Amino acid sequence: MINLFNRQKYSDLVPGERIEKLVREYLQPDLVKLDFKPLKSELTFKRTKNDFVQEIHVTKSRMNYGKVNVNFWLIFSVRSHKYAKWHKRQYGYDPMNDFIISNYDSHFKSWKSKYRSTQYDLAKFDNIHLMKDIRSKMLRIGIPILDEVSDWERAADYMVAREQFGYISKIFDFYVIADKIKEAKNSLTLAETCFSKIENVPEERFDEIKIRKNIFKEDLR
Repeated sequence: MINLFNRQKYSDLVPGERIEKLVREYLQPDLVKLDFKPLKSELTFKRTKNDFVQEIHVTKSRMNYGKVNVNFWLIFSVRSHKYAKWHKRQYGYDPMNDFIISNYDSHFKSWKSKYRSTQYDLAKFDNIHLMKDIRSKMLRIGIPILDEVSDWERAADYMVAREQFGYISKIFDFYVIADKIKEAKNSLTLAETCFSKIENVPEERFDEIKIRKNIFKEDLR
């Protein structure tokens, strides 16, 4: 007898193939309508907006096994090649990476789901309800955040509002690219204040602040 409260789809497939089939079936149609292009080489969807590339990547757990563990999660990222080029021109070396943000779905405070623990697991929950839940949250939460941070000033504002001063170099740089010099200077002060309350802050963070204070000039942008 079929348990209608825990419907399992494509359970005859190995975990990786099963996850991909459900993602293609439940998420890809909406993403394609929004101009995200699916990659053939991996379970990733991309679209370009001005200076930014938005990415939604589905990551499969290495612990997946048969019908016992079928775990996965989503990663939402925004990258910019323009930032990498600007950084090299401004500082003379490449940035650590060209990410604006990159977050697991679980890192979004409003992303709460009864169909996951630390990860989504097709083996434990009704697959149809689980996939519909992901699709709803992806459209209502994930993609709007990608759009929000696909803008230099708003990306910096987003990080400041969440006190993500571990990325102070990027916060400062994004404000400068947006020609928000006052906000750029203020972000350094906010970061220093935040670091003064925390133990064992990596020395690199203070070095990043020092570099940006020393090179601050009218032609910085």
